[in-house]
Amino acid sequence: MSLRQACYCLHTVLIALHLCLVGFAVRHTEHSVIVSITSQTGMLTTALSASLQAFYTLYTAILVYLTQRVSLSRRLSQRQMVTTIHDVTGAWGGLGAALDGLWQQTKVVASPLGVLSVTAYLLNISVLHTTSSSIIQFQTFNNTVTASVPTAVGWPDSSVDYNGFDWATISSLAPSIGNLSGLANAGLANGTVYDVLLDNSGIGNVTVNATSINADCALVAGLVYDSTAIPPQFCTQNNISLPFTFLPWKDQVLFSDLYTAWNGLNFYVTTAIEGSAAPLNRTTIPMNWTYYAPPQDDSNNISSAILDMSWVTCNTSLLRTSAIVDAQSNTFLSSTSEAPVSSTWISISPDGIFDSPQAPDTANETWFEFPFGSAPSADIDPICSARADPIGACGYQPSMLDVYLMQLLGMNASQINPYLLLVPEYSSNTTPSFTLSVDQMETALSRVLATTVWTAGQLGEVGGGFDHSVGSATITRLVLETRLNINWIPLSFALSASIVLLVLAIWMTHPDSEHTPKPSAVNSGGVLELIWLASRMPAMRDAIGRVDSPNIDDLRAAGRFDVLLANVGEEDLAAKHTDDCESQGPQGVVSPRYTSIPIEDPTALPETNVDQFLDDELCPLDMTGRLQEKLPWIPLSLT
Repeated sequence: MSLRQACYCLHTVLIALHLCLVGFAVRHTEHSVIVSITSQTGMLTTALSASLQAFYTLYTAILVYLTQRVSLSRRLSQRQMVTTIHDVTGAWGGLGAALDGLWQQTKVVASPLGVLSVTAYLLNISVLHTTSSSIIQFQTFNNTVTASVPTAVGWPDSSVDYNGFDWATISSLAPSIGNLSGLANAGLANGTVYDVLLDNSGIGNVTVNATSINADCALVAGLVYDSTAIPPQFCTQNNISLPFTFLPWKDQVLFSDLYTAWNGLNFYVTTAIEGSAAPLNRTTIPMNWTYYAPPQDDSNNISSAILDMSWVTCNTSLLRTSAIVDAQSNTFLSSTSEAPVSSTWISISPDGIFDSPQAPDTANETWFEFPFGSAPSADIDPICSARADPIGACGYQPSMLDVYLMQLLGMNASQINPYLLLVPEYSSNTTPSFTLSVDQMETALSRVLATTVWTAGQLGEVGGGFDHSVGSATITRLVLETRLNINWIPLSFALSASIVLLVLAIWMTHPDSEHTPKPSAVNSGGVLELIWLASRMPAMRDAIGRVDSPNIDDLRAAGRFDVLLANVGEEDLAAKHTDDCESQGPQGVVSPRYTSIPIEDPTALPETNVDQFLDDELCPLDMTGRLQEKLPWIPLSLT
């Protein structure tokens, strides 16, 4: 491979390298190289920068060497002025020398295009040097990584004994804690208990395990109230009797412990029931309410009214699901599946309640009755019927969970606390002021039960609840790391410079289209080469030697004559002196005139005659006649 081919090949490889970097930058392929920040990160960054700079320095040095050698070899093999050889060769000495050569062209024009080409080439080499260390750098960024962190499992595991809970304490605390909002109830969301992250260093949303309580409520139909029995009781068609020892008052939803199935909770409801008349007629149980008529101080003035009651039964079950929570605050955002709620009330036979078998896989879910059955009474005065005996309908107080359930249903304080029923002007009014829908009942009951379990977990085993087991969840973290990054601005400058370098290299080194010039014996234009040329070319030596003051301007002006260095060494080199005067051609074109002096003739010239010949201005007169007049004994030829 020739030097010219190697020069073109290396320039092309440099462009291809930068195009590859552009492709990587577009796809951000380099970002896959990630390095954790350690004490060695600074050393790694320095090593990368130094390696890039060393590579570009070595590579561009080879490019400059090849381009300079091929370019000078091409120029020295062609006929050109001595000043041109001086300017172009000097320009390759560096960017400063090239800029100085451009400045000299403003004084004595010799080869402005050649010097400009060398200057542009070296300038683009400098661009590569400047941008080399910043094309690829390590960039600090916040990387997202996944990690497994511990969680406090919200729901008790299968080894927990619910019978051992202090349900009285749990039920008394649950209403107050359940009404808190914000971070205080992390792990509880309505009827769902979910795991809580113990490590809050993540970002975004996290999926954790959750358990929702599903309540399916219905109205019991076919119950008959027997007030003549002692004590009064409810009877079914199958002659199942349930004792009933108190009379409720209006707008109440009270837990009933008369009969408890394995997963069912029963409630006395004296509110209005939302729904059509047909099912309500089958499920409404009329009861007598005895009250004092005005004036209240007359204990014999007793009246009675009809109070409608409904028996609501709710089957409860667990729904294992997942919850989406905020990684830093543990705030509940959503659930992957919600517990279904009914849209309308349905009525069922009491036989379906009392004869329901226990499912074999739900032996550990029979705890649903414990919170209500153990809840202490609320701070509400007991309400007695005006005629308490003989039925003993006095002394019943709603429990704290009863009150909490009614609060969740949306009842206000005057509806929950029936104190006004003792006042004669109000006690005769048995019309409910609150209407209960089935979805309200199911949603509120699920939340009451979930709150009690969550409270048990907050108390821990020492406080009468249970200790959370440890689970795990996958979070996303922001980690400060470094990665390789290709900088667009330095890369664009480097790519542009590499393309310009190839174009300039082809311009300065391409061979002549017509013929291949003969190689010159001199391959440079340095001081030693010029001294050698002067010794072999007396005409050039005499022309330059005539300059009295060796300043650069005069020397460059004196060297504006053509030479063909390819003939040096063959004793046939001809030097052409530039005529400072310009001749006007036939069409008005200005062209210089040259006098060709054979190399063997000037040695025989007397020195005085040569000096006189070189000092004279050869104006566009009859040049042949003037030369023959001055030097009749020297043969001359005009070119």
